[in-house]
Amino acid sequence: MKKSLKIILIVLGVLICLIILDTLQAKIFDNSPILKVRENLNNSNINYIDKGILVDTYYYNTGNKKALFKWEPRLFSENSESNQKFDFYFSEYEEDYDTIKFNKYYFHNNRQIYLASNIKEFYVTEDKTMNLRTFLANDNITLDDALKKITDKLELDGALYDGGTKVYKSKEKDITIITCNTIEGNKDVYIGNYLVSLEDGMCGR
Repeated sequence: MKKSLKIILIVLGVLICLIILDTLQAKIFDNSPILKVRENLNNSNINYIDKGILVDTYYYNTGNKKALFKWEPRLFSENSESNQKFDFYFSEYEEDYDTIKFNKYYFHNNRQIYLASNIKEFYVTEDKTMNLRTFLANDNITLDDALKKITDKLELDGALYDGGTKVYKSKEKDITIITCNTIEGNKDVYIGNYLVSLEDGMCGR
C-alpha cells in the first residue's frame, strides 16, 4: 500500500513539474504550450489560440504571437495591450427579453446606430467617460475606427456571406454588437445584450 502511494506521489510530482516547465517555456518565449488544445478563429485579428493548462498563446494574423496566463486580460487584437485603459459599459432598464426592440440612437453618413430598448445609455471610458454618441461624433476618429475600438474587446461570434456582416459578443460584458455590411450597402449597427442575435428586419433583411 505504501509502495503504491509512493508511486502515485512520484507520478503526480513528475506531472506537476512537466506542467510548470511547459508553462514557463510558453510564457517566457511566447511559445505554444506542449500540452494544448488549438482553437481556430480565423477572424480579423486572431488566426488561432493554443490553449494550455495555465497559459493560452494567441497567434495574430500579422504573424505575431502572445502567451498569456489564464487569469490575465484577454488580448483580442494586438493593439489591446496599449489600449487597456479603453473600456465601455451600459446601464439598463428592467425589461423582458421578448419585448426588447431596437431604437435609433445615432446617425452619421447614412449609417444608423441602434440601441436595444432595455439599455438606458452606453458609456465609453478612455481619458474620460462619455456616452457613446459623443464618442462616435468625435472628429478625431472615424466611425469605423471608433466602433473597432469597441469590437476589438469582443469575440467574433459569426460572419455572413452577405458582403461582410459580423456579430461580436462578450458574455463577460453581456453585450452583442452586430455590424451590418451588406452587398446592398447597409452598414447599420445594432447594440444589445449577449442573448441578442441577428434577426429578420436587421441589416435591411
